[in-house]
Parts: sequence; C-alpha cells; structure tokens
Amino acid sequence: MESTVRTIGDVAVHVAGSGPSVVLLHANGGSHHDFDAIIDALGANAKVFAIDWPGHGNSGDSIEPSAYTFAELLPSLLENINEGPYTLVGNSVGGFAAIRTAARRPDLVRNLVVINPGGFTPRWPSTFLFCRLFGSKRVAPLAMRLLPRLYLRRNTPAVEAIRRSAVAASMNPMNVRTFAKIWRSFTNRQHDARADSSAIDVPVLLMWGKRDPILPWVVDGRRARRAFRNARVVTLPCGHQPFAEMTTEFTATLAEFLDWNERETK
Repeated sequence: MESTVRTIGDVAVHVAGSGPSVVLLHANGGSHHDFDAIIDALGANAKVFAIDWPGHGNSGDSIEPSAYTFAELLPSLLENINEGPYTLVGNSVGGFAAIRTAARRPDLVRNLVVINPGGFTPRWPSTFLFCRLFGSKRVAPLAMRLLPRLYLRRNTPAVEAIRRSAVAASMNPMNVRTFAKIWRSFTNRQHDARADSSAIDVPVLLMWGKRDPILPWVVDGRRARRAFRNARVVTLPCGHQPFAEMTTEFTATLAEFLDWNERETK
C-alpha cells in the first residue's frame, strides 16, 4: 500500500489508507517498517499513522531519547496529526508511551492495543545489569544485531526484514546512540506503567508473545495483566513482535477487538 510522509518537527509520520485513525508505535531499535506485514490489512479499513520515534527510521534526533520522553512526546504528536480519537497500537517502548497517553489524555484515545509493552519489569539487580550492559557504547551495536535474533522466535519474511534492518541500524551512529540511551532509561523509576494502566477507561487489548525472553510473560506479562482493570488478554506462541511473527493471527485478533468495540459504541 502506498504511503505519504508527514513531518512533525523532527518526527516522521508515515500515512496510509483511509477510515478511523490507527497509530502504530514501534519498539526501541526499530522503525515504522516493523509493522509492514500488517499495513495493507489495517489500511483497508483505517487511516494508519506509523510513527518513527526520534533517532529511528526517517526521524531526526533533536529530542533526547528515552522511554519517558517518547511517552511525553506522543500526545503532542497526536494533537498535531489532528485526526483523533485514535486507536493506539504500541509495541515495547511504544506500548509504554501508548499506555501513558491513554491514561493521561483519554480525549485522544479511542482504543488501546499494547503488544509486549514496557513498564512492567521488576526492578531487580539483573534488570539494572542488562539495561546498563545493552546501553553501553561498546555493547549497543552488537545488542542491536543480536536481540532481534533472540526475541523474534519465528522465522517469517517480516521477521527477516526486521533483522536485516537492525543490522543496518547498528551501523548508523545516530541509531546506536538512541538505542543505548533508551536501554539506560529503562532503569529510571519513571519507567513504570502499572499506575497508568490501572487508570485507563478506554477499551484495552493486551497481546503478548509468550516466548519473548526479554519481556517474559511469566513475569512482565502477568504483572501487566494484573495492572489493567478490564483488558482483553490474548497470548500467542511467539516472541516480542506477534504482528511480524504471526501476522494472520494478530490481524484477526485485532480486527475482532476493534469490530466488537465499534458495535458496543453504536
């Protein structure tokens, strides 16, 4: 599906399709291309806005990158797009930003869909160790190449494309700096989505790839499930990005969730 690019400050927003507004928010180290496998299906019934976070994809890096600053940035991006209310679809750090926005700016959000979102990891010593390790200048390029091979557990064309993009990004100094700073930001006490999750009143779909070794279901996933008051919870036998690993199942689940909510609001 053909898309156009809108620039909001230093942030690139890729627009495709027509219909109700859906915003796609990618993970650390990725880009809007992470969602390429589902764009055509979404764009057939929705207007899709796929954002490149600062320091990623086609966006610049004038904004200091962290999980918190991205969460703070999202409402202003949505206001500038000015086509809400939105269905927010966020993966990992994108899920953290989507949760915060849904809780604090419910006027902007129609539905919330979070996929293996950040903000639910216990503050264990091992958490700090891994975040500092992956956030170091020397290790970050290697981590950018290695992690997609660890946390994407199914081999599909979409997964292979994401892995190739990660290798290319690991050779870009801007992308590497951003990746490292975001990993370090995960140790900040502000990176906690539990209170915001419990305050959300819009419909929520929580999707989790149960084979994700970075944000495991048995720890992070169950903490997320407890935090949301009335979320519909779906688990899939895959890794960190179900939309790339199990595209058919993901799009069917998402379509059912959105169709049900549309009927409920009529």
